[in-house]
Amino acid sequence: MDSVPVRSVSRALDILHALERGAQGVSAVARATGLSTVTTRRLLASLAYRDLVVQDRTTPTYRLGPGCFAVLDAVVRGAGGLDVIGGAALARLAKESGETVALYVRAGSRRICVAQVPSAQPVRYTARLGMDNPIHTGAMGKVLLAFSDAADRDEILDRTELTAYTPATITDRAVLERQLDAVRERGYSQSRGERSPGVAAISAPVFGADRRILAALAIIGPNERLTDETLARLRRPLVAAAREISRRVEAAAGRSGTKRA
Repeated sequence: MDSVPVRSVSRALDILHALERGAQGVSAVARATGLSTVTTRRLLASLAYRDLVVQDRTTPTYRLGPGCFAVLDAVVRGAGGLDVIGGAALARLAKESGETVALYVRAGSRRICVAQVPSAQPVRYTARLGMDNPIHTGAMGKVLLAFSDAADRDEILDRTELTAYTPATITDRAVLERQLDAVRERGYSQSRGERSPGVAAISAPVFGADRRILAALAIIGPNERLTDETLARLRRPLVAAAREISRRVEAAAGRSGTKRA
């Protein structure tokens, strides 16, 4: 039996998606969703009741509210579906690489691990589910930054303190932005010891159905095993796995009717 979207739920989700771009007034949300201002105002009031949106106290605009963190928590715990959608690709990549494979999403100025397949080797590095790290550190953070919209990236960097966690951490914004340009051009990122000494990683972007950056897929392991030659060898299967997950996400969105232009 095919599922039929409930109209009021679908409209409320459209409003939440519209507010992903930042605070907006009722008229702007109505234009973005194709709804009347009366319907938009009514739905915003319902969403505000559950703290999914909040109204600015100084301007007549709405933004995503703290209730959305409950949804984020579900994603972190695996309920968001990325672990299911990408599970097979992660498992194959972990088997081929022999190292830990993980998926990260952005939450504000942090990156959070939402799925992983740990390495079977006795000496390994793992990414604990739900663990968050600064967005400016590591190959995964640079992928999430590099493929974000330019305005979003600037806003994130404006409010991110580029703290040094190791001697390899990038703390100069101009240097970081040059690296992000290179990541976008190459389509992947590599790092060594930027968050923790002795850890190397290579990461590639996973895109949502709307072609926006959704997650960063990464292979993580010790420097001794992930040499430059090994990272070069793993680049192709990593990118292929990231593209496979992107296709699966798009297919899932198409089936659920959530794909957006």
